[in-house]
Formats: sequence, C-alpha cells, structure tokens
Amino acid sequence: MALRRRWLVIAAVATVLVAGCSSSKKSSSTATTASGTATTAAAASSTTAAATATTIAGDTTTGVTPTEIHFGGILYKAFYGDAAIGFEARIKAQNDAGGVYGRKLVLDNVLDDGQVADTDLTDAKTLVEQDNEFMVAPVMTAAFGGASYLNQAKVPFAGWSIEPRWCGLMWGFGFEGNDCDAATEPKTGDFVAAEQKLFADGSAQGKAIVLTGEDNDSARDSLADFAKIWEHDGAKVVLQLTTIPSPPAVVGDYTPFAQQIMTSNNGGPPDLVEMVNSVSDTIGLYKKLVQLGYKGVAQGFTNYDPRLLGTTKGLVTETQFAPYEDASTLPRLQQMINDVKAYSPSTALGLAVSAGYWTADFIIQVLQKVGPNLSREAFYNAVNSGFTFNTGGVLEPVQWPLGHIDIQVGIGFVQDDGDHFGVPVPLQNVPIIANPGYGGTGTNGPP
Repeated sequence: MALRRRWLVIAAVATVLVAGCSSSKKSSSTATTASGTATTAAAASSTTAAATATTIAGDTTTGVTPTEIHFGGILYKAFYGDAAIGFEARIKAQNDAGGVYGRKLVLDNVLDDGQVADTDLTDAKTLVEQDNEFMVAPVMTAAFGGASYLNQAKVPFAGWSIEPRWCGLMWGFGFEGNDCDAATEPKTGDFVAAEQKLFADGSAQGKAIVLTGEDNDSARDSLADFAKIWEHDGAKVVLQLTTIPSPPAVVGDYTPFAQQIMTSNNGGPPDLVEMVNSVSDTIGLYKKLVQLGYKGVAQGFTNYDPRLLGTTKGLVTETQFAPYEDASTLPRLQQMINDVKAYSPSTALGLAVSAGYWTADFIIQVLQKVGPNLSREAFYNAVNSGFTFNTGGVLEPVQWPLGHIDIQVGIGFVQDDGDHFGVPVPLQNVPIIANPGYGGTGTNGPP
C-alpha cells in the first residue's frame, strides 16, 4: 500500500546512520530434505491464491538439529545494520528461557548485499546451498534480488518487507505483511487520517501540502500516489518537488529548494511539508526552511533516532512502531528495550533494531505454534493455515495468509523536542479506502 511505498523510497536512498553487523560461529547441523508438494495452495504468483492458501506436504529439516535451529540474514548494513542486534537480542532472551521446544536459535551469519540485487541473489544462494540454513532471516534491503529464488527453493524468509518483490511470495513473511505495488492495489491506507492530527484543528481540509523527494523515478511515482491521498482528504498539494539530487550525490546548498517551498502556496509557505528524503537531505532541507522562517509542520521519515535528537528541533517523524516513549504503557515494548540493552547496552534504539527484534519475535511465535516436529513445510503451514502475529500493541496485529498481499501497519508521529522525542500522534489504526491511485504508474520493483 502507499504507506509502505513511503518507506521504500527512503530506504532505497538512505544515508548512513550507523553500520553494524552480527554473526556467531556456525554449529554443525545435518540436512534432511524432502520435496514439498502443494496440497491445497495455489501458485504463489496469484495474489488471490496467496490470501486463501492453507497447507503443503513435505518434511525438509535442513538447518534443524535436536538442539538448534539455524538462521542466516541478508541486510543492507549501511542503513539496517542494527537489525542484526535486535534479532540477536530477541533470540538470546528466548534461548536463555530454554529456546523453543528445547532448541536454541542460532544466527550464523549476516551478509551485506550493499543494496545490490545481484549481490543479494548470490548471498541468498550462499545461505541456502552452502550454509544450509533453516531459513533466511533477518532480511532488510530495498534490493531483494534473492526473493524469487528463495520462494522457488521453498526456503522461508522473514524481515522488513520494504519493496514489492515480497508481494504474493508464499515463503516470504514480512513482520508487518508483504509489500505490493501501490498502483496495483484497489485499496490503500489513508495515512492522512492520522497525519492531519498534526494540524492545530486536526483537519487536512483546505491545507496546502508540499511533497519532496529525490530525483528518481520511484520518488516521482510515489509522491504522485501520496498526493492523490492528500487530495482525497480535502488538502491541496501545491508542489511535488523531486529535483533534489539522489544520494550519494551531496547537496551543497538547500536554498533553491527551500525557496521553492516557501513560495509554493500562492507566493507563501505551505501548511505542511512532507519530506520523503534520505537522512542528510531531510536534515539539510529542514534546517534551511527554519532559517527562512518556516512555521508550518515539517514531517520526515528518517530521523527517529536518539543519535539525531536535538539536531532538528521541531521536526516530526512518522513511525509505524509504537514509539519507545510509550514503553511505560506497553509491557512488550519495555521488554524489547530490556532485551536489547541486556544484549548490547550501547545500541541506540532506532528503527532498524526494532525491525530486527520483531522479525525474531514473529519467527519465535510461529515456531511455538509449529510444535516440536519442525520442518520448513511445518513453518509454512503454521502461518498460511491461519496465524495472527500480535505484539501487544507495539505493532498492528498482522493476519496471515492475508499478509502475503497486504501490509498491515499503524501510523504514529514523534517530534524532536530538543532533549527528548514528544509523541504528538500515538500509533493508531489506519482506515482503508479505495485507492485513488489504483491503475496508475507505480513501479513493481526497486527504484
């Protein structure tokens, strides 16, 4: 849906926040395979079939021993490196409690695809054909070239689905559901229903909106989709600015872009600027707008990170996770914080570490449903016969097998208040509406 397309554009051009990796020594495992044959599931290429699939036959126990379950991950480490720490923190907590049916979870290796599709495919083949992993997780990249290979090989994979290559793949499990191309979806999430609460009167009606992105086709397609949703809710989009050079290009002066924004509303500034930009461009453009006297709402996607706190005071950031500031009212969120700090005390609580943690939590919940007789097919069946991933309010509940064709997220907003993040709009359900961009010119793959 359009909600996830907002994240896709950012992830594809994101500037480095932190690089990190995690690996552990691989224990020996024996591989026993049996070909899985569909019993009631139709082809994965059909999204209709994806929503009604049930079970398959087979007993492939590659990567499973009586005492261990083995995983290997693929990340774009420049942006998602901390995801491995979140994943490790969750499985350590589970292992300390006895594992799952007596088996310890082991993350053997995390490969860096550099967000290059060909490298990603090579990494996927390495993890499956050489390392004999049970499943590929965590996966977090906007160039997931190994997706179709893993699906055809009947190897489960899980992570943060941030691009449409996940759509309809029966062996792929995004912890929020699988992304699909916004232009191909008759329904979409009305993010404006939540975002309009950033205005003093709580309404988008009649508000002047500017959308910004970098100079690439994916950004142009996405901003066109977002504009239709803003207009559906009564706003007027006065500018779609996509001339900012895409990273790794460096912008020396944001003045020309900021001046365009400041005069976009009949010679004056807009009511809200939504910046679908990388970290560096969001910060640079926001600071220039403030310097030019902008007083409206400025909202981005990349700056909810304690390492950036205070650098952009007043900037609002969208989040699809309950903010860390709500931990006192959400026991599962507090447990996540405790687990991460116990595993790696110096790790900053950003979005990537959270994505890694909830990927592992999803897997653990599925393994608990499977029971002691674990195989790849049993994992597949446990999800696709009907399963709801519930995090106690940290994320929206995600229902499967619907998740193969549907991202199921909430939206909230945090604000840099200088010495802490405020929460002007807590995480909430997003209404589903007829997609005003349905049948448009969206992309069905990475930018």
